[in-house]
Amino acid sequence: MNTKIFLLILASAFGLIIVGTIVGGIMESQGTFTKETIGSKGITVIQIIYFALFCIMGFALVPIVIRYFIAMQIKIGNGELFLIQWLQAHEHGVIYGLWSFFVIGLCIAIPAAIKDGFFK
Repeated sequence: MNTKIFLLILASAFGLIIVGTIVGGIMESQGTFTKETIGSKGITVIQIIYFALFCIMGFALVPIVIRYFIAMQIKIGNGELFLIQWLQAHEHGVIYGLWSFFVIGLCIAIPAAIKDGFFK
């Protein structure tokens, strides 16, 4: 996996969160973007967008951290250890495994969040 793509995705999602927050704050201070003007459905849409950007950042961070961890372990001289060699040989599988745990967690957490009123 090319980590440059995931770095671009991570930086883009983070940038969108920051820019959206700044623009939203400016619009709210001018009175054009308030709870009354966008309504409860608008607030829900904004929450979903920010949650999706947060999830995108989390998913993009996994391959970056795995690759960085392996590279740093090799750099400090632990490249001959079995675990580091195994991680290096099975890097894609480890990433897909962690992503599957994220998806399973989301499948459990999102219905509970909806039930508890997170997206209201």
